[in-house]
Amino acid sequence: MNTKISKTDYYLRSAFAGGFAGGVAKTAVAPLDRIKILFQTQNREFTRFSGSWRGAYNALEHIVRTQGFLALYRGNSLTLSRAVPHAALGYTVYDSASKILMPTPSDQTPFRRLIAGSIAGVSALPITYPFELVRVRMAVATQHSSLQPTLLTLIRSIYKENLSTPLVPGGLRNFYRGFIVTLTGTVPYRGGIFLVWETLNQRSRERFSPSFRAANQYKLHLIIGAIAGTTAQIATYPLEVVRRIQQASGHSGGAQRAFGIWETVVTIQRTSGWRGFYTGLGIGLVKQVPMHSISLSVWQAAKKLLDI
Repeated sequence: MNTKISKTDYYLRSAFAGGFAGGVAKTAVAPLDRIKILFQTQNREFTRFSGSWRGAYNALEHIVRTQGFLALYRGNSLTLSRAVPHAALGYTVYDSASKILMPTPSDQTPFRRLIAGSIAGVSALPITYPFELVRVRMAVATQHSSLQPTLLTLIRSIYKENLSTPLVPGGLRNFYRGFIVTLTGTVPYRGGIFLVWETLNQRSRERFSPSFRAANQYKLHLIIGAIAGTTAQIATYPLEVVRRIQQASGHSGGAQRAFGIWETVVTIQRTSGWRGFYTGLGIGLVKQVPMHSISLSVWQAAKKLLDI
């Protein structure tokens, strides 16, 4: 890191590097992300497609044929409005938390890496979560015109939805539907990603020579990022399924009211069994491999370019 730059300049550069990495990665996997959401929420139009890679390909083809190519990126602008500030803040907070929790190499324990990653993961969640919920609603909309509201109409609709009873509107609380599940899953998910990322990077420094690492730096980062994302995804996927169904509940094309956490879990178990908690996992893994590889690798490359 360049020690001559001010703290303000450092944080601005760090935020730019993190936000850029998050935006590039999310855009790259946006079509797969939409398909995964449709599978997770058991959208009626897509129930005939399996959650396998072949099923995902058929679903992508169906969307392009019936709705056009740009439909693959429906809700991506909302994704970026959430992903860019979330990544910018998350990566910057992670660097700062790492310096506080692990000031020396001897302090770099698995537990402290997990804590630093968890802090980074939850730092921006209260601010960016409503964008995520609106994005999910945009993603689950089908080609029927009645289910494709404008962004403003959709926001108004979510605001007016009933949270628990037909007589009590949820208001702003509706934009945090599934937040507790998300918060619960973010700690092991983001913490696990950074734990695996830092641990494998340390192992690679111990195993490979500096010249080999320099010549293969980007390849190593891509591989390590993929492993980190895949490991965390498998460990926390059931919580993600519960979250997605909660976020999607209450829209006009599905449930007429919001689901609670326990009700969502019971419904999944009753209708699909334990396999229901892993619906779309194959697509999720296909998405996570490039997303985290790209995000973590671009983050490192941007930091190097910006001399931080």
